Amino acid sequence: MQLCLKGFALSLAMILGACAAYAKPVIYDCKPEAGRSDTVLQPEYLISYDKATGEVLINDPIIMGTSGKPIKGKLQSDSDVRSVFDWQLKTLKGTSGSASWQYRAKVFKADGRLTLTVTPVGYDNHFSSEGSCSVQK
Repeated sequence: MQLCLKGFALSLAMILGACAAYAKPVIYDCKPEAGRSDTVLQPEYLISYDKATGEVLINDPIIMGTSGKPIKGKLQSDSDVRSVFDWQLKTLKGTSGSASWQYRAKVFKADGRLTLTVTPVGYDNHFSSEGSCSVQK
């Protein structure tokens, strides 16, 4: 698991390195309390937000396992209090069909508190967890 997390952190760093000559993006390293490697709530998420371009990139172990690189997300709102990020993950078709997951992460700037909600597209239920995020330097 540690190797996988280091791999996706390195992958994100390499992608962002190409943009280093411009403004440096903010990278949140988020860890939900309920996150586990065998559930839809993963143990770690990296969220990169470039204020200059508006680009949001998301990475986690599931994303690395399915696409091999970070996926694009969207900034829903940004204030002095919190930033809200959304992204959708479409999993590959398997024996039980395919699924899409809608994610929303709220990162509170004062204390790094995280609220994460995951909703399977087309269903009424959802998964949620609180946790914490730190800003990578």
